[in-house]
Amino acid sequence: MINIKKGNPAQRGAQKTGSMSYNFAFAGVSDNITLLIFDGRKNLKCRVELDETYKTGDVFSCNISGENLDKAMYCYELDGKMIPDLYAKTVTCCSEFNKIQDNARYLSRIVLDEFDWEGDMPLQTPYEDSIFYKIHVRGYTKSRTSMVKHKGTFDGIIQKADYLKELGITAVELMPAYEYDEAGRFPDYDENEKPSGMYKMAEQGRPLNYWGYCNALHFAPKASFTSCASYKNDYTYEFKNMVKQLHKKGIEVIMEMYFSDETPELITDCIRYWVMEYHIDGVHLYGPPCALNVCATDPVLSYTKIITVFWDGKRGHVRHMADYNDGYLGIIRRFLKGDDNQLEDFINTQRNNPQNAAVINYITNHNGFTLNDCVSYDRKHNEANHENNRDGESFNYSWNCGFEGRTKKKKVLALREKQMKNALMMLMFSAGTPLIFGGDEFLNSQLGNNNPYCLDNEISWVNWNDNEVSKRMTEFVKKLISFRKKYNILHMKDKLLASDSLSCGYPDISYHGSGAWYQVTENYNRHIGIMYCTKYSDCKTNAGKDDEFELIYIAYNMHWEAHELALPKISESSSWNVKICSADDESVSVTDNRTLHIAPRTSAVLTATIKNIKNIKRGHREYK
Repeated sequence: MINIKKGNPAQRGAQKTGSMSYNFAFAGVSDNITLLIFDGRKNLKCRVELDETYKTGDVFSCNISGENLDKAMYCYELDGKMIPDLYAKTVTCCSEFNKIQDNARYLSRIVLDEFDWEGDMPLQTPYEDSIFYKIHVRGYTKSRTSMVKHKGTFDGIIQKADYLKELGITAVELMPAYEYDEAGRFPDYDENEKPSGMYKMAEQGRPLNYWGYCNALHFAPKASFTSCASYKNDYTYEFKNMVKQLHKKGIEVIMEMYFSDETPELITDCIRYWVMEYHIDGVHLYGPPCALNVCATDPVLSYTKIITVFWDGKRGHVRHMADYNDGYLGIIRRFLKGDDNQLEDFINTQRNNPQNAAVINYITNHNGFTLNDCVSYDRKHNEANHENNRDGESFNYSWNCGFEGRTKKKKVLALREKQMKNALMMLMFSAGTPLIFGGDEFLNSQLGNNNPYCLDNEISWVNWNDNEVSKRMTEFVKKLISFRKKYNILHMKDKLLASDSLSCGYPDISYHGSGAWYQVTENYNRHIGIMYCTKYSDCKTNAGKDDEFELIYIAYNMHWEAHELALPKISESSSWNVKICSADDESVSVTDNRTLHIAPRTSAVLTATIKNIKNIKRGHREYK
């Protein structure tokens, strides 16, 4: 026999509170609302009219007991229309992407099935040790070129886990992967609106929202991103399994979440729920500042990565917040293509590593050119969006290397490959956390479209290129990531000071131009040498060797002319060795251990081992 009484308004959504006891709480309407309980997806089992007697403040709540509802589903009814709960854990009738179903019933599971996490816990990888990789769940493996069984799904990402681990990725950032409104299915909802304006069905014929920055049910994983959504009631298994399998590979999961008019309470509840129920490691949060600050200081989220555009000073007791550094993109791209007066900005942003919050650096992202397109197009080509090419950013700081779009010209293709390698070297050797836009490492292109928000086709899907050039680029990215991880000095938690605080003859970081120890940043200069001293970090290759460390010299020449850079003097028993170069072996050479000759538009990494330092003349930082 079912018993119904007033519930706990503080437990929003549907919660199991005992062996056969369930709490329901719904806010946002001033008039009465009806709770509907279904036995499966079709049969109405129970109907509860929630009037003023069930209301506390603006929250209607009830407790239902006496019968097992673990497999039951629910929704609400308002003005004769069935509506989903904003706290819904799952949503029916959404199993097919971009398909509106007639007479849809947006029902949710009251209780999710048990999942065996096998002792899984969030990884808590420090920002300074992280390599981020951003993808759209559907677009990443939807193309036939992905060669996965379940294309466009969470399971598809599992099938790419070994690849991501081999590449060196430590965290996957997912574009909205909760139940968002891509096809105008959900009613608009605002907790602060009056009932008459709460549920307005979206106009038919509007553009597809492929990306997902729109109206959403944030607590439910996106059903159409699962391979089993059409035949399993609890499709959340697949998301949980994805997190568990990625964690086994040492890869974190970051959820990108977009909120517009939601309350800080809902936002905080939502993030807590994903952390506790799905074991995610962090969120990239778009929302009101008040909600951001609450999340930053929430004790439940104190070790969860919280990322947003900018932190205004609020902080937890650990450095778990991060800025999504959009300014980095413009500076790097302008320096890459050789614009005037960019060298000083490049030096400053390359060294940027604030204490208050970590910084996420990227040169490409979902809202802009891919890396391949950034060196292949001067202008956006968004005609496929059917907005007369008016949408998308017009100022991309890109350069087509002499030809607009696809070409077979060998000189243009060689220059483009070198420019992409230059960009990736700048990204990987900047302080802060690097983020790669998924597919950039093997030359994915969107054919010059820098805003495919409404496209669900081969333009927006990642093309898993499998040719000689794409393989060469992928191997280059692996090499860069491996080199970065090998040397802690390249990814320190604290900002480097450009000071010889250890009195070893070398600062932690130093800058060099045509003369050693002198950085020249006039507006016409486009080349610089940046040197790091590993004695200021626990270099994995030299741990415990107090009398031995390495110098890492990274040279950037973004000029269209060759240049010479001075190398600091080292002992006669040491020598500078080229480890990485964005061009061929003949593009860089060293003369007398003191001068680096570097070809146009080329970057290079050199190292030297310093042993048994004695009699350092600190004033000139030279050996006697």
